[in-house]
Parts: sequence; structure tokens; C-alpha cells
Amino acid sequence: MKRRSFLLWGFALFLSFVISFAISSSGLSADKNFPVPKECMDQVRKEGNRLNIYDWAEWWPEEIYEGFSKEFGVKITRDNFASEDELLTKFKLNPKAQYDLALAGTRIFLQLKELDILQKLNHDWIPNVNQYLPEETKNAWYDPGSNYTAETERYFVGYAYNTKYVDPKDPRIPSWKLLFEGEDYKGRMTMIEGMYIVIGSALKYLGFSYNSDDESELMKAREVLLRQKPWVMAYDAWPKRLVLEEEAWITQCWIGEAWFYHQDMETIRGGLPPEGTVVGTDSLVIPKHAPHPAAAHLFINYLFRPEVNATLIEGIGYAPNHTVTASLLPKEMREWPGVQPSKEFLGKCEFISPKAFTGKGLELRTKIWEELKQ
Repeated sequence: MKRRSFLLWGFALFLSFVISFAISSSGLSADKNFPVPKECMDQVRKEGNRLNIYDWAEWWPEEIYEGFSKEFGVKITRDNFASEDELLTKFKLNPKAQYDLALAGTRIFLQLKELDILQKLNHDWIPNVNQYLPEETKNAWYDPGSNYTAETERYFVGYAYNTKYVDPKDPRIPSWKLLFEGEDYKGRMTMIEGMYIVIGSALKYLGFSYNSDDESELMKAREVLLRQKPWVMAYDAWPKRLVLEEEAWITQCWIGEAWFYHQDMETIRGGLPPEGTVVGTDSLVIPKHAPHPAAAHLFINYLFRPEVNATLIEGIGYAPNHTVTASLLPKEMREWPGVQPSKEFLGKCEFISPKAFTGKGLELRTKIWEELKQ
């Protein structure tokens, strides 16, 4: 779904300089900044120097995996899923699946935890996470104390639009109004293939909670979506071809996807609705039956080195969930919507909560989605 930035290699030298300066200024050695606990390393060797990862295909930059394997001599085997619900189904059918790490969004993490699939992290083995994970994440409602999750980045849903066909001065930009009052772009718009995202966005447009389970509010969102439906050319999770071949002029997407469209086509811009949207984190989690848990911790610790994390963020285009990374990014990326969101904007955003994906909230959303997709 997600692609690497072409800036990675050209920026590597700059990153090395900044990190070296930061280390020398702090008076700390590189070993103190990026420690590898000996007990963890010894256990990695006993486990056979292997690591099995379950994640998105073509998502994180390959040099992250290659750099880890080269430095630590660990052979990585990757299996990929096409959707997070596929990940969830895999573990429901086989709770003892032999993965050491899985990359899960907030909703999927909560569902995996409910199924008792995950093991707690050994924080003695991940000192970089302890040092660089923001305090607000360490105390997040979905995992207080970060007992189970190492949150690698934050994501928001917004949209991309092509300024060749959509006036950037349109007063509906960057509001949700462009999508839900955009009849003049009929047949040139795509929406994400995702029940929670599409219905939640309509709820936010109306001023309601993303996680509402109020029937009257959800029925109003239904009306908005049914009105919009004739304008939508596709419900598509990755409409890259439609966007770059200029068939779609507006596409609802993760704001990081808009960044990658922009790399391929200068006229693409990103919109992040000031009314608020869904926010989430992608987290590395370790299943209970992981055959190589020490290697999993070693990889997590490696990923939270500032220069490695900067490579990750520049490769995926999302907001860093790391106290240092943002300062290492190119200026254009730092200024991209959602990369450094304000506290005011974050206050209007919501995580998908169990209120939406269980009970009445799930039942009503399912009915709306089935009607919308007919």
C-alpha cells in the first residue's frame, strides 16, 4: 500500500551529520544512545539468529530490514497481509502462528489483546523505545505503560487532490466538505475501502463522534453517504493508478499516501480536515507463541534509533511517533499535513474505539456499509 520516498538515499549523509552532532553535543557515546542489551543479544544467538515478521507488503523501506540483518546477523523471513482484518483472521484461526512480530493498527491491537494472543514487552531489552517514545504514547488509553505495543508511527485519514482539476483555493479545502459536498466532481472521486473509515468520516463531517453508536447520528451519516455514492467512482484502499493516470481527481486516503502521490506528481496536494479525523498508531507487537522473541525485541530496539526511525518515516510518509525523528526530516516533509500535527488538531481526532467495532456500533455500521456497497 505504501511506498518509499525517493529522498532517502540523498538524505542519508545529512542524517549521519545531524545524529553525530546530537550525540557529541549531548556528551553521550553512541553506545549509550543506541544500546543493545547483552542478555537480549545472547538470547538471540540461542534462538538461532532468526526473525519472522508479519506485515504489509511493499511498505517499510527494504534498507531497514537489510541494515538490521547486516548489523546483527539475523535472517529475516517476512510474510505479508493485504489487510489488517486478514492479520486478525490469521491469528483467530491459528493463535500459535509462528510469527515473532506483527504490525498492527490500534483497532487490531485491541482485538488481538482481547483474544489473549500477545505477550508483554520486556522493556529492559528495548532501551531505545524507553528513551524516545513520547510520554503521551507511553500513557495511551489503549495500552497504558506500553506493555504490549511499540508504536512506530501515527496516521491520519484525509484526502489527496489534483490541483490541475481542483482549485486549491476552493473554500471546501481542507474540510470534509470537499468529499461530502463535492457533487461537481462526480465520477472523479474515490473513497477508502473501509467501513470504519468511510462512515467515521461522514460522522465527523456532521460534527459527531467518529465512534458514535447513536442510531440517529449513524442514520444521518448514512444519508450523507448515500447522497455521495453516485459521485464515487470506486471504494479503493490503494487507488494509485486512478490517481496518477488522472482518472481520479480527489481520493480519500491516509495522509501519508497523499505524500507519495505528490512525489510522483507535483500537482497532488494533501488535505487534512480541521473538523478532525481518525488517528491511530501502527504498533509492533509480539505474539505469545513467537519462536524468536529476543530477536523481536532486538528489531524493535533497532527501529527506534533516531536515524533508522527517520528512514522509516521518510519511507512511509506518516507522522513520527518518536521524540527526535521529526527534526531529522526534510523541510518539505515536516510541513506536510499530519507530519507535525498541532495539539489543537489532535484534540479533534479520535482513535477507533470498541464502541465502534462492537455491539450496536458494529451492527449499525455493518448495515450501512452493506447498503452502501450494493
